[in-house]
Amino acid sequence: MVICSFVYPVPTAFGNAKTIRNDNSSRFGKYVDIHFNKQGAIEGAKIEQYLLEKSRVCRQAADERNYHIFYCMLAGMSPDQKTKLGLDLATDYNYLTMGNCTVCERRNDMKEYSSILSAMKVLMFTDTENWEISKLLAAILHMGNLRFEARTLKNLDTCVVVRSPDLAKAATLLEVDPQDVMTCLTTRTLITRGESVSTPLSVEQGLDVRDAFVKGIYGRLFVWIVDKINAAIYRAPSTENKTVRRSIGLLDIFGFEDFTINSFEQLCINFANENLQQFFVRHVFKLEQEEYNLEDINWQHIEFTDNQDALDMIAIKPMNIISLIDEESKFPKGTDATMLNKLNSQHKLNTNYIPPKHSHETQFGIQHFAGVVHYETKGFLEKNRDSLHSDIIQLMHSSKNKFIKQIFQADVAMVMPFSNTESIFAQH
Repeated sequence: MVICSFVYPVPTAFGNAKTIRNDNSSRFGKYVDIHFNKQGAIEGAKIEQYLLEKSRVCRQAADERNYHIFYCMLAGMSPDQKTKLGLDLATDYNYLTMGNCTVCERRNDMKEYSSILSAMKVLMFTDTENWEISKLLAAILHMGNLRFEARTLKNLDTCVVVRSPDLAKAATLLEVDPQDVMTCLTTRTLITRGESVSTPLSVEQGLDVRDAFVKGIYGRLFVWIVDKINAAIYRAPSTENKTVRRSIGLLDIFGFEDFTINSFEQLCINFANENLQQFFVRHVFKLEQEEYNLEDINWQHIEFTDNQDALDMIAIKPMNIISLIDEESKFPKGTDATMLNKLNSQHKLNTNYIPPKHSHETQFGIQHFAGVVHYETKGFLEKNRDSLHSDIIQLMHSSKNKFIKQIFQADVAMVMPFSNTESIFAQH
C-alpha cells in the first residue's frame, strides 16, 4: 500500500521499541482510516493515535530499549550535527541504558535513520522542523543525565541539581535559562489567593518532576508529528462525496500484555483488549446466535466465555477500578497505598479481582479473558494524573524557541489565565 510504505518509518521510529518479546513492538495504538475515490484508488488517509507509552522515555525493563528514534539518531547523525547537540554514544545516556540493551542485533539503526529522514522529506517535514525535533530529543537525553543531591533547609527535605554540562546543554536546546530549569526541578509554586508560594522538593519529587517534564515533551512532540503526517496524507472529501465516503478502517493496537512487572500501562492496554474481546464475543457469538434462533435455523450452539463481568469491574459499574484510581488521583493526600486499600475494600469479594495475599504486598490481580495479570501499584497515581505542573508550562512559555511554544500552546492557554501575571522565575 503506497501510503503506508512512506508513512510507516516515521510513527514506527517515534512509537515503536524493542521489548523482550518483539524487536519492533508498537508502544502506541493507532486507527488508520484509508480513503478511496470512486475508481477504488487510495486518495488519502488519516491516523488517530492512542495510549503512547510515555514512561518508556524514562525507564525500560531489562533487555528492552527506549524508542527507536533515539538510537537511530545517535547512530545516523553526522559528527558535526552531534557536536552541535552535545551528543555522544547511546551508552552515555541514562534514559537509553536502563535495559542494558542499546544495540539490537536484528536492527541497523544507522540505515533506519536514513529511511526515517527520507520518509519525513516525502511527508513534507522541513529541514528546520527536523532539526527542532532533534533538539528536543537531545534535550531529553541531557535531562536524563542530571544528578540530584539531597539537602535539608529549615528541617525540610530539599534538593539541588548538580551543576553539570548536561543542565546547560538541555537549557540551551530548549532555549530557556538554566537557572529557571533548576528552579522548576527543585521547587513547586503554589498560587493561593493571588499570591504565589514556593515549596521545596525532595530528591524523589525532583526526579519525578524531571521525568514528567521529559514525558510531557515527548508526548506532545509525538502528537505534533502525527498531526504533521495527517496534514500530508489527508484529503478533504470532494463536494459530491461529502455524504458518503468510501473508506477502510484499520485498528492496530497492543496485544494482551503480562510481563514480570505490570504497571498502569499494562492495565490500560489489557482493558483495551478486554473491550475488543467483548466486541468480538458480542458480534460473533451473541448477536449472530440470537439471529439464528429468531430465524429458526438448525445449528449447534457454540459455547463461549463472556468477559462482561470483568469489564464491569474495571470500568463500567459504579465504584469500578478505573473510577477509584481517578478518585484517589484527585486527593492531595492520595497515595498508591490508599488507592490499593480502596480497591481491596470494594472488590475483594469479586471473583475477577485478586487482592494481595499479605498486607505488605503492593500488587493486585485481575482475571482477564486471557488469564490472570498482577499489577504493581507503585507509580499508578502519578501515571494516571499525567499532568505537568504550571511551573513547567510557564518555563516552556518563556522559551525563545517558537517550535516548543507551538507544541505547548494548548497547555499555556489553559494555565496562563489562572497564573500570576508575572513570571514565577522573577521571584528566584
